[in-house]
This record gives sequence, structure tokens and C-alpha cells, in this order.
Amino acid sequence: MADKTNMLINDVVVDPKLREYLYLDDSIEELVDRLSLLKLENFGDDSIVPFTAKIRGYTGATDKGGSPWLLKDIPDEEAAMHKYQEIAFYMDFLMKTPSAPTILIKHNDKFYRATKHIQSAMQIGSYNYLETPFMKMLANDLINRWLFFDEDRNPNNYMVVHDSDSKPYIVVIDYNKADLETEEMKIYGMDEKFGWHREEKTRFLTLLKPENFDQFAIEDFDQRLTQMMSIKKSVITDICTKIFTTEIFKDPASATTLIVNNLCNRRTYLDKYFRKWFKERDIEKEKEIDDRYAGLGKSFLDYYKR
Repeated sequence: MADKTNMLINDVVVDPKLREYLYLDDSIEELVDRLSLLKLENFGDDSIVPFTAKIRGYTGATDKGGSPWLLKDIPDEEAAMHKYQEIAFYMDFLMKTPSAPTILIKHNDKFYRATKHIQSAMQIGSYNYLETPFMKMLANDLINRWLFFDEDRNPNNYMVVHDSDSKPYIVVIDYNKADLETEEMKIYGMDEKFGWHREEKTRFLTLLKPENFDQFAIEDFDQRLTQMMSIKKSVITDICTKIFTTEIFKDPASATTLIVNNLCNRRTYLDKYFRKWFKERDIEKEKEIDDRYAGLGKSFLDYYKR
């Protein structure tokens, strides 16, 4: 079974209701078709909108299954940007990362960003996210957010949900700051140590500082990196081709080429960069350290037995 802290979620979620809610048993083709045909009812139902979302201008609606969605109206000129951000959600799905389904829809000739509401969840700020299992989950999530050039990740963007076996995992929400259009490496790694330079000086890139990664080995990231690199370029192309319509893009083919090339170039860079800095775990060295501290503990007890 996959390591749950790496969030290869299709392998580890137990609760069938959660699997259905996040569409985990869909293929990517089925998911794209499902969300492309999404019909929402009870549009404008504010009773299902959390207070923190309501004061930010969100309204609500439900799908045919009764599940709640949060809606934010989008100016027509920003529709293309939010359609690009929809690709980020599909990439998270392909990387088996728990995430709130987020798409662009049109209702009464107006565009909306629609996000499926993650219920029975708490923001990660309510937990000590620098401890197990959250620290490793967030360390892996850096790969995804770096891929999307999402420079503004904060505790409000991560929801903690408990599976039916009581084990927690993180669900990512909010793609509003993702940038899939920029062609150069907007966020790039340092040469002298593991870390990153940012073009924009927003407050967060991740909840973890680079020095918090020192304890990790490549085994901690390998599943996520391998999953990212295994996504076929043709699959990303097919998704873009299906959802980039002439209603939003003057040249859907050029938009597809831009996003596919950007994602492929970025993931190659990230895979190489992470594998450069993180090496295989030294089991023998860790055992020596454990034995050394075990010996110290024994000496301490022996001393006070006198």
C-alpha cells in the first residue's frame, strides 16, 4: 500500500463516500467529462456557504447529487486564466493529490469559479502541521504548488479530513493564485542549497521553510515525483483540447501548446532538482544514531540505580 503521508490518495482512502465525493474512482477522461457536463441547482443558496467564504463574495449551489459547491463570479476577461487554473486541479488529480474539484462554469451568461465544498474538515492551522503526518504531506505538496507557480499557499488553503479509519489527510483547496501561463521558471531552486527563489514577494510559498526539509530523503518524495513524471504529455494535451473552447480562447490550440509545454518543462526541472538535493536514506547511519542514544539512556538509568 502506498504511503498515506505522500498522499497517493487513490491507494489509501478507505471511505467509499469520500472516494465518491472526490471522484477518486473515475479515470481522468471520466472526470473531465463529468465536470464538463456539471449542472448546478439551487443557484444562489447562501445557506450552504461558510461564513468565511460568504464575506469574500461566494455564493452556493448544489449538484444533482445534493453536494454543495461554492461559487465566485469571474469577470469575462479573467475566464481564460481560471480555465488554465482548472488544469491545475486535473494535474493534482493525476498526481493522486487530494484536492477540491474546481472548474470554471457559466450560469445565466456569467462566468463563475465553482469549487466543491469540502465538508467535515478543519483548516490545517488547527493542527501542529510541523509534526507527523502533516509535515511530510506538506513537503510533498511543495512539488505540486511549485509546478503550478502557486506562490501564496497558507493554512487556509489546506483542509484536514479524517478517513473512516480515523487517519487524517490533507485536501488542497483554492487554485486562484496558480500561474500556468508564465514560460520561464518563475520559482526556481537555489544552487548552493535546497531552497527556492521567488519572483513575487508574497508571504508564503509553502507552510514549510527550506531548512525543515533537511530530515527528508529521496524516498520521501519518490512516489510523488515518479507519479508526476509518469503523466503522459498526450493526456495533458487531451484535457486542454477538451476544455479550451473558442468561447474563451481566440486560439485554443495555441493555449493548449503553451500550457502543455510549460507543465512538461517545469516537471522535468523539479524532478531533476529534488533528486539532486535529496539522496537515499542511510539506514546504517540512522541505526548507529539510534544505538548511540539507546546506549546513553541505559547509562543514565544505570547511574541512578547506584
